[in-house]
Amino acid sequence: MLVKPKEPTFLSRGELQRIRLEFVKRVTTSVIKGLLDDLLQQHVFSTEEKDYMMEDFSTRADRARCLIDMVMTKGERASHIMIDGMKKRDHHLCSTLGLISSPAGVGRNLSDKQLRKVSEMLGQEWELVAIHLELTTIDLDVIKADRQTDVAMQKYKMLVRWRGQRPPGEATAQDLLRGLEDLGDLPFKTRLLLTGNVPHTHTVGGGGGLKAWNEKLFLVSK
Repeated sequence: MLVKPKEPTFLSRGELQRIRLEFVKRVTTSVIKGLLDDLLQQHVFSTEEKDYMMEDFSTRADRARCLIDMVMTKGERASHIMIDGMKKRDHHLCSTLGLISSPAGVGRNLSDKQLRKVSEMLGQEWELVAIHLELTTIDLDVIKADRQTDVAMQKYKMLVRWRGQRPPGEATAQDLLRGLEDLGDLPFKTRLLLTGNVPHTHTVGGGGGLKAWNEKLFLVSK
């Protein structure tokens, strides 16, 4: 008598379904490209499917949405490979989405001193930065209402307002960088500054970890 194979438990696919909305909102373009490479290498996606996703969708969110939806349709193995790739490529994102436990110290909001340093790096594009961070024109009007406040302080207040509107633990360097990823006018020094203060699971050139991240550049609150 033949025994019918058990149906898969769909654990990984269920996890992708659970995190879908937040994944689309938070994943970066670089992680999307890395996941596509992983899925291509593991024969989940064909070259044509990978090219379709990158060429037919112009925005980060549309690519992310297409990626996770296509992976879920391909079943449990594909979903498991994608989750493994996410864990290797973006530890912070996986922690935020509940795919892994949060290590102590990760998810700490940027301090006033840190935000002030970032604001000093912004130029005339700071109002566009505010829009990319999903502040409203009303927010900008409030920030600029005090005529005695100079532009430097307005930029700083803009970042403080952004932090205040974020959920606890979601105003980190990585959250700020993710919000500004599609901003082409973001000064290189600002991008480098934020990148240098994002914890990575692996670091080019060796060394790293949370302690190294905290000590890097200037962003250690004395």
